[in-house]
Amino acid sequence: MYLRRNRVRCGDTRRTYLSIAHNVWWSGEGTRKAQSRPIVVASFGVEDNVDIDLARELVAAVERCAPKFSSRRGEGKAVTMRIAQEIRKIEPFLKVLASRRLGLSQHLPPHPERSEILDTLIRNQLAEPTGAREEEILSSIRARLAS
Repeated sequence: MYLRRNRVRCGDTRRTYLSIAHNVWWSGEGTRKAQSRPIVVASFGVEDNVDIDLARELVAAVERCAPKFSSRRGEGKAVTMRIAQEIRKIEPFLKVLASRRLGLSQHLPPHPERSEILDTLIRNQLAEPTGAREEEILSSIRARLAS
């Protein structure tokens, strides 16, 4: 998995969106050859609103904590889609963690403790996804950091 930058033109302006992606071999219909294609696992939103360094660390944490499914040759796309389905359940949580508005990187200790904390947060969310909206998650985390 990696942090994907997707540059989009909106009229005269350009925006860059960040997301977690994973490349898989994807064979086309008919006689087209297989190609490596990105599958977006979760989106962080517009780059201006995201703490990029923390987003990179979150990508690594998601990769470590993502559910593991056994696969055989040629099943990469299906397995990655199943993993993406699970990770998308916690996408609002990931967006809040990576947001500059929260400023989580200021509150986290340096490595390797930071990685352990992020892994624990993600594992807990994957075990019990709340389904809460971003604003609810943001206020909840801010309250915990303040105490």
